[in-house]
Amino acid sequence: MFGSRNTRTSLSLAQRRGPTVAIGIVVATAMGIGLTGTASAATNATVSLTVNGNTSSVTTQAATVADLLVERDVRFDDNDLLSPGPTTQVTDGLDVALTNAVQVTVVDDGQRFQHLVTARTVAGVRTELDLPSASRTALSALSTYRFDRADFYTAAGAKLTASQRVREGSVAKVHNVKVAFPDKDIRVKRHVVKERSKLVRRGAKRVYQQGRNGRKHVVLRRVFVDKEFASQRVVRSHWLKEPRKRVVRVGTGPNWIGLANCESGGNPNAVNPAGFYGLYQFSLSTWHAVGGKGSPTDYGYWEQTKRAWILFKGSGRSSWPVCGSRL
Repeated sequence: MFGSRNTRTSLSLAQRRGPTVAIGIVVATAMGIGLTGTASAATNATVSLTVNGNTSSVTTQAATVADLLVERDVRFDDNDLLSPGPTTQVTDGLDVALTNAVQVTVVDDGQRFQHLVTARTVAGVRTELDLPSASRTALSALSTYRFDRADFYTAAGAKLTASQRVREGSVAKVHNVKVAFPDKDIRVKRHVVKERSKLVRRGAKRVYQQGRNGRKHVVLRRVFVDKEFASQRVVRSHWLKEPRKRVVRVGTGPNWIGLANCESGGNPNAVNPAGFYGLYQFSLSTWHAVGGKGSPTDYGYWEQTKRAWILFKGSGRSSWPVCGSRL
């Protein structure tokens, strides 16, 4: 599976300084003794030191890059990324960059592996350890497929995105992902709309349009992670029967039912031999005067009440001298 890099070992201060001190004695012996027998003063050098992305300007008398890091009390070992190398001579204007390795745990198929990495982001560590990333397939295929995916988490268990920083103790879990595309018919419930209307008695409700439920054929994209259902979404769909909204009118108007019951017994097809028609017993001349076509009995409640409302706005209850008081 995924192999481990070497376990980190830290050098003691004495171990790090040992070779450098010896080199310093040799250099001092060969070059630093004057005619008077005293050593020459050490030369200062100003270098740029970047440690894990943080850069500073440092003035030092260190002879090598290793000496510089020890002098600045910067931890480093063979697993870290150091440029230039530790034995490079320090000169004025030198750029020194160190990235300390951090330990991450990779969990794959129930096994745990320890790795030291120098990449600093999830994407970088995934590349450095050659861990699998999410695979993609063309939507048009719509056929079941599987792939492995490594997700990264902090030591506390919070999931990390590709651009976030990987720190000591982070965990990468390799998951097996299955993507399937089942299809089915689903019921789509009709939408209910409420409207305020003067054509309904105040406080009452009346259905203006029944509406209907719909049916839709859908193709789903279902994701299973390590055999557990994770998510789903619709990727294709078409209507088998489109829904129609149900419209309910909430009354703010006069008592039309009381008026209709008095005038016609609530019968929209009522005809009086004296020449009056419908729920509100319109004469044909009055019906036409308020915009009606044909006869009131050609229409139902809503059209007849609409014309009665126009008449009411113009002349009030007086249009119904006997039953107007019921409004």
